[in-house]
Amino acid sequence: MPSRFPWKSNYQKVPPHVQSALDAIEGDLIAVAATKKVSRADIASGVYAHVGLSIANGEIATSGPVAPPADAGKWSGRNAFGWDRKRQDWPMVPKTWTFESPNFGDGARNGWTMRSWTKDVYQHQVFEPQGMTVEASVLEDRGGDMVVVKFALAPMLNRGMPEFDLMLLWSINVLQENTGVTGVFASDATHAQYIATITLDWQVFPPGTADEVVARLVGTAAPTNAPDYEKHVRDRVRLFESFQPQNYLRGQGGFGSYFGAQFADDLVVFENLRYGNAVYLLYQNWDEASQRSRLDLLRDQDAHFDRVPHTEGWEDRLKALLHDKLFERGLRRRRNGYRPQKRRRGG
Repeated sequence: MPSRFPWKSNYQKVPPHVQSALDAIEGDLIAVAATKKVSRADIASGVYAHVGLSIANGEIATSGPVAPPADAGKWSGRNAFGWDRKRQDWPMVPKTWTFESPNFGDGARNGWTMRSWTKDVYQHQVFEPQGMTVEASVLEDRGGDMVVVKFALAPMLNRGMPEFDLMLLWSINVLQENTGVTGVFASDATHAQYIATITLDWQVFPPGTADEVVARLVGTAAPTNAPDYEKHVRDRVRLFESFQPQNYLRGQGGFGSYFGAQFADDLVVFENLRYGNAVYLLYQNWDEASQRSRLDLLRDQDAHFDRVPHTEGWEDRLKALLHDKLFERGLRRRRNGYRPQKRRRGG
């Protein structure tokens, strides 16, 4: 498939010039950024419009951080939609699926029953959409044919973060795919500023009427890139209400698109409506899990959570899965017509 842009798409491994720059950085916080001489003609023709660089009245204009398009390349697509990475090097774990099947072979006459099926499978490492953004800034413009532009990627990286080598490759490739250049610099941000960019801080509040819950979840403004936000939130609240959540959750600050419900100490359902491609059921102690960063929380073994993609019938699958997890915790009676089928691979 030909590249969308007239430059090298991405790297299979960290290129030598980036590795050398990384080795020379003493601190832990790494900024992914690079400078480039860009022709005014290319800017005028829209080559860099997708990263917010344009010309207005003869002056170079920038539009701040922008989300790179998913079709810019493989890594940009993963940034926008997430990435499911099969790990055959990890131990196998039991996994449960839910599905509907016709009663006595004839669903039209006898109805349908939701069943569950469990077997041992390879774990998958699921990366949710990363939300990386690119920001262009003009460093030098003397009115000639060329201008010097800095392209910077956010968020920054930390050497101590899980999967740092993979995240470095991912980040430099997003920048490369969208700008044709990539590099790393020591960040001048403090550690506290870095933590603030990745930590998912939850606002927790008890159930109330549907209108009260929706008003609290929606807050004063809907997140960007989340159309019909209030409608989606109201639909989820209606779904959650029948399962009697203990608390509702809403991300604070820059994470206002995250919301969900807590049903037990180790059972939380949440999603990010900015991307809106899946609902997550998290099976970890909430006190511990709520302190983890947004990136660390879902950059993990999927034994700790289930992901229900928003494909046809996802609401029924979510209800069945949630019902079963509540039953396992003694918080709900077994569903009528429940037929668990447990199968294991031979050891």
